[in-house]
Amino acid sequence: MSALEGILVVSLEQAVAAPYCARLLAEAGARVIKIEREEGDFARHYDTVVNGESAFFVWLNAGKESIVLDVKNAEDLALMKRMIAKADVFIQNIRPGAVDRLGLGWQDVHALNPRAIMCSISGYGLTGELADMKAYDFLVQAESGLVSLTGTPTEPARVGISVCDISTGATAYGEILRALIERGRTGLGQHLDVALFDVMTEWMSVPLAYYEYAGKRLTGIGLDHTQISPYGAHRTKDGLIIIAVQNHREWLNLCKVIGRPALADDERFKTIPLRVANRAALTAELEAFFMQHTREALSRLLDAGDIAYGRINFVDDVLKHPALKTKQVVSQGLVANFVRRVCDNEQVPRVVPGLGEHTATVRAEFG
Repeated sequence: MSALEGILVVSLEQAVAAPYCARLLAEAGARVIKIEREEGDFARHYDTVVNGESAFFVWLNAGKESIVLDVKNAEDLALMKRMIAKADVFIQNIRPGAVDRLGLGWQDVHALNPRAIMCSISGYGLTGELADMKAYDFLVQAESGLVSLTGTPTEPARVGISVCDISTGATAYGEILRALIERGRTGLGQHLDVALFDVMTEWMSVPLAYYEYAGKRLTGIGLDHTQISPYGAHRTKDGLIIIAVQNHREWLNLCKVIGRPALADDERFKTIPLRVANRAALTAELEAFFMQHTREALSRLLDAGDIAYGRINFVDDVLKHPALKTKQVVSQGLVANFVRRVCDNEQVPRVVPGLGEHTATVRAEFG
């Protein structure tokens, strides 16, 4: 029996954050009914790379039911209210204030169904001066300061995936699970207000603390770590290798690996802050050894010395990676593989719903 079997989720969702949250709930066994407008979730149209469908949509929506509703139509709105009256969870990420105008705000939902858990996902929260500001993932990466920590000190860079949306969807999923546990004790639902900016600034706590308490503005420094060294990319005889040394024991081990045990007591490198301050000199010391070895040979030495290392992979390399785990989803009648959660042992492929595929059956069920 799946963890959330018997749980009904109604999701008025679009794009990434809310659909990702709802997909995680579906994978945990919940029944998820996705409400779409006539033209469909706009993520359906981002691209056509997976059997003619959007990679984003296929990734985010397998295992759900799709129903097309015009929530501005009185009959469709009444149907949606009947669905919410029977739901355990109601998720929505349309523009702040829109559900209130429809009569689907928290007070309305709670009156319809006191046991319902409502999760509202937005960019900057449901209230405040920025509540109406558009908040696509890249915009929040910029507003939260995340882009200033990637790239270089003079050229901020966007993180290459929708990290704000994904982290917010995962956070909302965790908050919903907590609310379901609490409902088991109280019998009552609650309203969860989850914002992309709030989640990302929580993730930004360390650089924010550095500025608040040390007056230091951390910036991106390419593949190096802003606060730890050696922790980044280094040249070898045939390309780059990544190493990560996080504690004094590992530092001692690395000095032994390169045949320089006395380097551990060098006044420039005795502590992590000193190694960060003298990063260029330390890199020169390490690469004097690394450049004499290929990555394969150096990997064997690092393994023997218990030093963490890695390779810089492109996506085609990752698809061949021995640690990659995939799951199957059915899109347009064809099977596609996507990365799965570590604890997702389900073997049955989940089906990506066509736009409005379940409209007739859901209307009949809740009519």
